[in-house]
Amino acid sequence: MKRRAFSTLMVLWVVAIAGVILAGIQAHAFGQASAGREALARVRAVWAARSGLELAIARTEFDSLNPDTSNAFRVFDDLSASANRRLDDSAFRLAYSDAYGDHLGARDSNAKININLMTAAQLATLPNMPEDGPDSILDWRDGDDDTKPMGAERGYYQSRRYPVTPRNGDLKTISELELIVGMTPELVRGEDWNLNGRLDPNEDDGDSSWPPDNADGRLDAGLSGILTTSSIDGGLAASGQERLDLTSATAAQVAQRLGVDTVQADAIAAYGASSGASMAEFIRRDLRQLAQQAGTNAAIAATIRALDRTQLGSLYNECSIGPAAAGKPGRLNINTCDAETLEYLPEMSAGLADAVIYERSTRPEGFQSIVDLLDVPSMTRQRLAGLASIIDVRSNAITVSSRGRDAKTGIEVEITAVIDRSTIPATLTEYRVQ
Repeated sequence: MKRRAFSTLMVLWVVAIAGVILAGIQAHAFGQASAGREALARVRAVWAARSGLELAIARTEFDSLNPDTSNAFRVFDDLSASANRRLDDSAFRLAYSDAYGDHLGARDSNAKININLMTAAQLATLPNMPEDGPDSILDWRDGDDDTKPMGAERGYYQSRRYPVTPRNGDLKTISELELIVGMTPELVRGEDWNLNGRLDPNEDDGDSSWPPDNADGRLDAGLSGILTTSSIDGGLAASGQERLDLTSATAAQVAQRLGVDTVQADAIAAYGASSGASMAEFIRRDLRQLAQQAGTNAAIAATIRALDRTQLGSLYNECSIGPAAAGKPGRLNINTCDAETLEYLPEMSAGLADAVIYERSTRPEGFQSIVDLLDVPSMTRQRLAGLASIIDVRSNAITVSSRGRDAKTGIEVEITAVIDRSTIPATLTEYRVQ
């Protein structure tokens, strides 16, 4: 009897152990299957996000080669119209946030001021800029080891707990600012802690999670909402052709491209090829004066007709003096920037910035050239000439935030990238997956 009871107990014990082992195997298999499903869902979300980015690249390249010269917002309108797409078992959404809320589409990188072009005086006007910030930023950018009065150079940075070496050149990303004396992440990023240009849930929940925010439904991006390192100068002309270099262009080429008469074309070509020529002088001074400066006989110069607004606008949109400055820090696009951003430019008071924005609001298709700013009250030719080297009406860099979503699990992956369309094919100068 005892032996039979013991045998029964052993059988039950073996069955129990087998059950535990089987349950463990099942739990492990279920975990592996769940992990596999999650990995597959993430892959679908990644490729959905990548699909959104590829669509944005294709749209921007098409716009560069087939520009709508009557609508400065065409590429952004096209991206907004294509911002939501469903795919097989997934979808993507292109969007960005600013102080006015959320928007479908992509953000113009040239809607912000490139920090690599700013002077100490301009840097000092930025909100919450520490007293030593401007000199420290300039020391970080310049190529020497001479410390400015309130700046810092290699010796200081090498003595820190975590040593770094100053760039001694243009900043490559806006987050690089945080390596510079006095520039904290809170100052640089504001509520946009991951620098994706979107108001994420943790950035709009008050004190519930990091970062601190005011939960007002609008993105306060700190200095990253005003400044950029991504904007790029150069690129194709407004017509989609290579820019006409006036240092070597013939009068016939000038006449054909700009629609000016032969006498005007001769004067433009002669001045463009002269020593010290500047595009801004076409705004500041009369064409007759420029022709005489280039050596044109006074009697002949007297017959030259002044460029009208349309001709002067075409000159700026189609020509350059010297090769187009590809890859250099980009100018501010007055069609897409905020009024507040305009105020940080030299020659631009708060009142004038408001007047520019008001004039822009009366033009549904935007300013077609910077010469259109002469229609703004109190904008003089002298003032516009001073702004000509730092403003534009088109952009070469577009920031895209493409969020892919797996339809079955809801898993999301976001790709943030900067598309440089100053060359064809377009290239990516930044690329982050999160």
